[in-house]
Amino acid sequence: MTIQRGVTEELSEWLCSVRYGDLPSQVRSKALDVVFDSVGGMIACSALPEVRCIVEFLLDAGGKPECTILGHKERTSAVNAAMANGAMAHASEVDPVHLSSSGGHVAAGCVPTALTLGEYVNATGKDLLLAVALGYEVGGRLITIFYRERDYLTRRFYHTAVAGAVSSAVTASLLLGLDRRSLQVAMGLAAYQAAGPDNMTKDPGHMGKTFQVAAANRNGVTAAFLARKGCFVPLDVLEGSCGLFDAFLGTSEVAPEMLKGLGEYYAITDVMHKRYPVGSPNQTYLQALFHLFCEHGIKAEDIQGIEIQMPTRSVRRIPTTRHASISGEVVCAMAAVYGKADFYQLHDPTAVTHPSVQKMRERIRFVGREDWKGMEHGRHAIVTLTAQGGRKFSQEVWFEPMTGREIEEKFKGLITPRFGEEKTRRLEMLLHDVENAASVKPLLEEL
Repeated sequence: MTIQRGVTEELSEWLCSVRYGDLPSQVRSKALDVVFDSVGGMIACSALPEVRCIVEFLLDAGGKPECTILGHKERTSAVNAAMANGAMAHASEVDPVHLSSSGGHVAAGCVPTALTLGEYVNATGKDLLLAVALGYEVGGRLITIFYRERDYLTRRFYHTAVAGAVSSAVTASLLLGLDRRSLQVAMGLAAYQAAGPDNMTKDPGHMGKTFQVAAANRNGVTAAFLARKGCFVPLDVLEGSCGLFDAFLGTSEVAPEMLKGLGEYYAITDVMHKRYPVGSPNQTYLQALFHLFCEHGIKAEDIQGIEIQMPTRSVRRIPTTRHASISGEVVCAMAAVYGKADFYQLHDPTAVTHPSVQKMRERIRFVGREDWKGMEHGRHAIVTLTAQGGRKFSQEVWFEPMTGREIEEKFKGLITPRFGEEKTRRLEMLLHDVENAASVKPLLEEL
């Protein structure tokens, strides 16, 4: 008699069987890009108030000096370091997101854990990249299902935090060398800790998102360590009644999608690197806005009005109450006034509250398109500028993926103000060569 295996078991068996050489070259390249881009954002975010608060709390709590806190001199335990590094992985809106889910922050659930546990076990660069690729695989699949299946208006939860806990647990488990059964336990323990209240639309700061992702990494690493110690929970958290999908979506029928095309399609190939350090719904229209400024020589003083058409769901995600890097009005106004979208400027209260920015906000109007319902429309916008004399300039645009050169320039722009040019160059070299590293410890020491 053939015993049918569950989704959690099959997924765990596959994850434990994959070796770095099994990954297609495109997947290996994407994993390297995701680590490179994430580290740039993490270092820039390491000095933000939300991160400093969490780091200070963790240092006050104490712990063995096992692992690096990026951007800080102090070291702490692996669990605490995962939390601190997780905080800076999404302390702002600069980190890579997932294209299929229109903006889920998948990398923030696997990269901080991979860097932390990679240092803890003295992993090779290939071990690190494999753990990132497979952690992203689980997170990307989860987050795409969550985003598609939930009702954004009536069943709100922060899918990044939920998927991040499980993705972190997978990443940590692979670096700790857990077997299939222990990996199933780790995913179960991580799911038990998964949070996700999505009331951040009322948060003028970024602490809600920062803390939930910090906690997701802490919880995932905790789950992996507990599983390694032999703790046991039911092995079927991804399927059946009372499982993860049933808890958050009210259905378990979507669970088999976690297995669809395993080894053929890799979620990390769908990563979206952010050209601008702002929320995902703001990415596409900024392309058009800057293009119109450049093509027609439009300056801030020329602008009488800006109309931006985007999907209605995207407009709902960027209300005026949100942080300056998310609020559509603030992002657009600062781009118009300063002619750029700069990470450090968006986190400078003086620049955000400047009278010219506040005046520009009054000239901006977002129009929700009810007919743009497909997931792909999250990367679609129409921008119309009205200039002096009533002249109108309009452009319809779809998001254009970043080139490798643009990702490198973004990295330098984020890290150089914190570390200086010489250290930034050293980090670039270490990260570009991480695949060949016999140990990731030199990289973490530099960070």
